[in-house]
Amino acid sequence: MALFVTQRVDKKNNDFEPLPEGYYEMTIDSTGPDATKGGTEYIKVALRVRKDLDQALPETNGKYHNRLVFASVWRRKATGQYDEGDLSSITQAAGYAPGTPIEDWNDWSQKLEGKNVRVKVSVSEDTYQGKTTKRTQVWPSDFEPTQFPTQAQMQSQPQPFAQSQPQAQAQVNDNDLPF
Repeated sequence: MALFVTQRVDKKNNDFEPLPEGYYEMTIDSTGPDATKGGTEYIKVALRVRKDLDQALPETNGKYHNRLVFASVWRRKATGQYDEGDLSSITQAAGYAPGTPIEDWNDWSQKLEGKNVRVKVSVSEDTYQGKTTKRTQVWPSDFEPTQFPTQAQMQSQPQPFAQSQPQAQAQVNDNDLPF
C-alpha cells in the first residue's frame, strides 16, 4: 500500500493544504528505504510536480509546479515483504519493461530518479484523536507512463525494428515473375 502525503504551508495563516485531486505529471526526485519513528520500514518515493508543463496543464502542473509529494510503499504485514506488484507498477510507469533486471535498492533508485511519470492524485480525510486531516493519496496502481516525455526520454527509448527502419517499396513487373 502506498500513501502520498503532501502539505503546503499557507504563509498567511500556517494552514496545511493537500495537493488537489487530479492527474499530475511528476518527476521522481528520489527513492529509498526509510522507517517511521516506531520502526516500521517503508520505501519513500519523492515526486515533484513538473514545472515544464505550465502551459500544457494549466489547472494542475501550472498551478502547483515544483510541489513535492511523498509516497510510502509499505511492507505487507502478512509476509514482511514489499509487494512486487506495487514496485513493478512504479518501475513500469517510469518506462521500464516488465522483467527489467534490478540488482538492489540502489540500482532501483538509480533507475527511477529523474524519470517522469503521470500520477492520479486523490484526497481523503483521516480522523485521529478527534482531529480530521485531509491527505493526498496515490496508490502504486495510480502510476502511469508520462504523457509528456522529454526529448531525452524519447531518444533513450528503443524503437521496434519495423518502425526504425524505412520499408523499401519493391517494384515488380510481370517479366520478373517465374510463372
